[in-house]
Formats: sequence, structure tokens, C-alpha cells
Amino acid sequence: MASSNLNTRRANNKVQRTARAAHSWGRVDSSRSLTRAVSYKDMNQHLSDRFRAFAESECKDSSPLYYTLSHSIAQDDAILEIAGHSTPDQPVPNLFFAAVHYLLSSAISHPLRAFYPTYTSTPALPSESYSAFQDFAHSHRPEIISLLTSRLVQTNEVRRCAYLFPALSLAASHFDARPLALVEIGTSAGLNLLWDRYRYSYGDSMVYGDSSSPVLVTSSFRGHAPSILSAPLPTISHRVGLDLNIIDTSATDQVEWLRALVWPEHHERRNLMDAALKRRNEMHLDLRAGDGFSMFVDLAEEIPQDSVLCVYHTHVANQISKESKDIFLKSIEKLGAKRDIIHVFNNIKPNLHLTAYHTGEVIDMPLANTDGHARWIEWLRENEKS
Repeated sequence: MASSNLNTRRANNKVQRTARAAHSWGRVDSSRSLTRAVSYKDMNQHLSDRFRAFAESECKDSSPLYYTLSHSIAQDDAILEIAGHSTPDQPVPNLFFAAVHYLLSSAISHPLRAFYPTYTSTPALPSESYSAFQDFAHSHRPEIISLLTSRLVQTNEVRRCAYLFPALSLAASHFDARPLALVEIGTSAGLNLLWDRYRYSYGDSMVYGDSSSPVLVTSSFRGHAPSILSAPLPTISHRVGLDLNIIDTSATDQVEWLRALVWPEHHERRNLMDAALKRRNEMHLDLRAGDGFSMFVDLAEEIPQDSVLCVYHTHVANQISKESKDIFLKSIEKLGAKRDIIHVFNNIKPNLHLTAYHTGEVIDMPLANTDGHARWIEWLRENEKS
């Protein structure tokens, strides 16, 4: 609680300093004040466009509450100004909604809770939610800003293991029986480093993966399911996770932030995360803080040649520049000239993709089209080893 109060005071002080600076600036040079006003207008328009895009591309068929709120926020300069305090390069709508969701967990008496399926089994209509949302955002402005400037979007979407499982199994099948050394970039709490320790169901009577696991991941295939699902699981020698900010699963506050990143209607995602967190706490993972795309080359030197180096990332590449992506791909190519390596990734090419280097030869193939939350998978390989 003391830490929370300190963060709130810091946020309040920052807001007051900003206001004083802006007021003083305008007094000294009115032309600069006008320029600043224009820049705020441009920023709000940019944020407005992002919230509208978020509503249509991500929320429309997935979260009625966030869909409705996003369109209303896109027309509200005062709320956009609050959202604009988000850490640069973060997906602003996700971060802003998570901050509100996180704070709402302890705001038991606020009317906004009535619209969140997280907190009630009979939520009020999303179309009637915005006045309560506005009130909450303005009433908790300092706390929201504190979270926007100190937290990151690190949704540990366990269901994405539904496509990692066949993708990494297929990749391993191109090599001999050597174990895989897993390296996940954007690992958050490390839950997707345990993809081989989960059970999988894709809508039929079959169950794949670790049949003894208490964690069941469900998804479905559009079209045919790959035969690699029935192959023996590869052996894993290393599990290394890289992230700018590692989530400490022993810290209640950090786990609650993870849960706040899950959208209010998505009970199944939340329950799956909770089950995976229990599984994760039974195991030791090597989780390291830092820029994984920059750290990877040095880390690769630590992995012995008797393991196949296997790096993957599911959603984090949408937060880095094209230049950074190109540099990283070049570093993979250089490593591939010296050792066997597997790279499975989303958000660089149009689909889930595999690039592998085996004794100097390159394997490069699209694997699947996937839903952002892995509710469905369209597998693109007719013959998995071709």
C-alpha cells in the first residue's frame, strides 16, 4: 500500500509540474503555446485513430465492452489526453484498458464495475457504460497515469501455445533427436515456455501433448489438422525467457496486472492463465530482464551445440520497429551459418512462420494463419516435412 501511495504522489507531482511548465511556457512565448496546442491536437487525433482501429480490428467480435468504449474514447479529447501518457511504443488501448481494469478490482463501490463481466455474472449493457467509465477515469487520473508510465503490455496468452505446439514440434522433426534449447522473446511470466507441459484439444475427441498435465489448452483448426500433433514430444534442454520486465509470479501485485490485461469477457483465458501459473510455480525457469532481440546473440553463445537453439516469439514483434526486426533477422541468419537454429515467429511476416538453419541449409515456410488469441488456427502445410 505504501508503494501504491508513493506512486500516486509521484504521478500527481508529475502532472502538477507539467501543468506549471505549460502555463509558464505560454506566458513567455504565446507562439510556442500555440504550437504545443497543435501538437496535442495531432496526438489526440493519432490516439483517436488507434482506438477506432483497436475497436474494429481486435474487439468487434471479441469484447463488446471494449468495442463500445473504444469508439467513445476516440471522440473524447479529455480521456485521450489521459491515455496519451502511455509509455512510448506500447499499444495504447491495451495498456489504458488494463490500467482501468487493474484499478477497478479494488474500487468495489464504483458503478463502472457493473459493466465488467470480470466482476459480475449479469453485466449491464455496454452501450450504457461510458458515463461511468468517464467518471472512473477522471476520478483515478493520477493512479491511471502512474500505471501507464510504469507498466507494460505483457499479456501472457497461454492459448497461443495451441499453435506453438504443432509449430515447434514440426520444426524439431527436421532435425535429429537432439533436444531443443527454448528461448522465448517477450516471455512475460514464462508461461509459454511450458508449451510441452500442457494438454491440447482442438474440438474433436483427441487429446494431444502431455496427457498428464492439469492444464488443458483448447483451440480449433480451420480446415485440416496437422499430423505432427501425434508425434512424440521433443526433449527440452533449456527454457530461457527474455523480457524488458519479467513478471514475478510470486508477487500478487504483478500477477494481478497480468490478469488485468485479460479482457473482461474472456473468462476462459483468465482461467487458463491461472492454471498455467500453478504449473509454472512448480518449475524453475531461466528468466532474464532486457531487450530480448538485442540479448539473443550473446545468449546463443551459452547454449551448447548438442542442443538445437530454438527461439520464438508470438506477439512482441509488433512493438519494435521495422529496422529492429531486420537487424534481428540478420542476426539469426548469421547464427544459422555457424550452428543449427530454429526461429518460429508471428508479427513479422503475414502469418506464423518458420525459418530454420540445418547444417547450413535454410528451411523457410509459412506455417499457419492464426487468431490473435489463438481461438482458431488455419494450418498451411499439407505435408509437414515438405
